[in-house]
Amino acid sequence: MLEIIVATLTGAIGYFIIGWIVFEFILGKFMAHNMTTVSGFMKSDEESSLLWIFVSCLAYSLLITILLSQWIGNTTVIDGFILGATIGALISVMTNTYRWASSHLFSNFKPIIADVIAAILTVSFMGMVTSFTLNVL
Repeated sequence: MLEIIVATLTGAIGYFIIGWIVFEFILGKFMAHNMTTVSGFMKSDEESSLLWIFVSCLAYSLLITILLSQWIGNTTVIDGFILGATIGALISVMTNTYRWASSHLFSNFKPIIADVIAAILTVSFMGMVTSFTLNVL
């Protein structure tokens, strides 16, 4: 149980950091430019909560940790990378195509492609960190 808690925490911290770099610094302006602006939809920086963003990272990391530790078993860092890339791609495709089908959030298909690629990169990193932690413990 302790190894799941520690792996979840390290995965969440790694995902939070890499996600901040990728989604805020690298893709932030691109995504804002290619998404519909609806007044009041996005919270301002002052209204946003880093705590709840981290809770989101914890939930995603726990999913990856459970898959790696309970269902796959003995894993390498490469296994973590592959699982993270696969889960990241599937969840990103699922959420973004649903938003594309049911809302006017995106002004074109470019941010969907960018988000899927970013999810593959960031969640594969989380998978590697999680798998590494599980192997160390």
